[in-house]
Amino acid sequence: MTDAILFRPKFLDYTIETLPIPWGLLYVGSSLVNSGYSVKVIDELTHPNWQDLILEELKHRPLFVGVTSMTGRQIKYGLKFSSFIKKHSCIPIVWGGIHPSIFPKQTLRNENIDFVVKREGEKTIIEFMEFLEGKQEIERIKGLGFKKNGSIHVNEDRPFIRLENLHRLHYSLIDVHDYIGNRFGAQRSFELCTSRGCPHPCSFCYSMSYYKRTWRSMSVDHIFDNLHKVIESYQIDGLTWREDNFFVSKKRVREIAERIIREKINISWHADCRIDYLDNYDDSFIGLLKQSGCHTLTMGVESGSDIILKKINKGINREQVLRVKEKLSKHGIFQNYHFMLGLPDESKEDVKKTISLMSRLMEKNKYFSHIYGPSLYTPYPATTLYEKCLQKGFNPPKKLEGWIDMDWHSLRLPWVTGMRRKVIEDIAWNIMGMKKKTVYPYFKVKFLLLAKLNIHIPCFEKKIYPLFRYIQDFMTGIFSHK
Repeated sequence: MTDAILFRPKFLDYTIETLPIPWGLLYVGSSLVNSGYSVKVIDELTHPNWQDLILEELKHRPLFVGVTSMTGRQIKYGLKFSSFIKKHSCIPIVWGGIHPSIFPKQTLRNENIDFVVKREGEKTIIEFMEFLEGKQEIERIKGLGFKKNGSIHVNEDRPFIRLENLHRLHYSLIDVHDYIGNRFGAQRSFELCTSRGCPHPCSFCYSMSYYKRTWRSMSVDHIFDNLHKVIESYQIDGLTWREDNFFVSKKRVREIAERIIREKINISWHADCRIDYLDNYDDSFIGLLKQSGCHTLTMGVESGSDIILKKINKGINREQVLRVKEKLSKHGIFQNYHFMLGLPDESKEDVKKTISLMSRLMEKNKYFSHIYGPSLYTPYPATTLYEKCLQKGFNPPKKLEGWIDMDWHSLRLPWVTGMRRKVIEDIAWNIMGMKKKTVYPYFKVKFLLLAKLNIHIPCFEKKIYPLFRYIQDFMTGIFSHK
């Protein structure tokens, strides 16, 4: 018998080489298993044809079905799944994740959703199961939203948990090999989460509301217990530290790096890091990172304009970004940079500065890896920049379904219209094309014409991009089997 089905809707309409682990479901599912319940995790990215599987699982009458969702297109596929469940059963449907945590009442107004778990769900879901079994009063469950007598109720928030109190993860809930891939200098790269939250006040980021600027970490001993287990169990030779801000504690990172070296753990690793951290690190510390296996660092730059960087509380400036480029290249560490376009108050000149900075990060830099994005800015709810967007005419959706098109793939902002909108979308599509090795030179020439000569060539390729991507994937598949 399956007591709970946990579902991650897809958030991409295309394939990627190595999938991110559904960490939220894995933590919640492991909490349930550790409490004696049986769990089935279904990831739409690995089970696109989930309908028959679900119908078979529903025969066992699980106590509830859970869905996780971010703001954006993941809502679309989560609602499709929830509607299917409602059509074929009377089993309660629980939504969790970032968007339901920020908009619990609006989420609960949807007829296909019965309960909402706010923020971290490991303890809330156990008490919810006790409620379903008649052992707990629903009003006493912190972090839970529900419907009762035609009204919507949201209980008080649950305090953040201590990560040390989490019991072991049950990787058997997922097919681990679906999430191991060739990336960041490794043939079999995996992921680990060792901390949660971020203390910084970036005004566009969900973490300000979700984590309240808190940061918590596992102990280094706990981290290495997990690291040794995944290395031994799955023969990994690479690792991504999959968390909001791996580098908050320099002391902790130093201990991790030194222990990797001391224990002669041969892995190539990747993490996200802030520009200001790296700018303040000396050569000896960055050398230590490299010696421990640091292959690639991904950095959120967001804008090439110091004016915009100050307005979004990023805490960095343009010159720091260029210094960090030189510092990391000196130590042979590859670099990914993330940018955004379409931010409030962003002028045409600010966009030019962003394009210019992207170009300078690519120039004479054999350790340049990728530009991530530029994401098209979306006014995510409960961020400080969101209030600014409301003042500038942004009309937020009144229903859950209205948030489906509000993600980094689309640009629906009242302050970005006409030719400016077209140029920004073209830039984003052009850089996306640069990620394909077979057509990289073509798209790079188009980008450099814009960056160096201000010559904008419309990205007509986006109209045929789905077919273009299909052909690329097909050809890659053919050559990989030769």
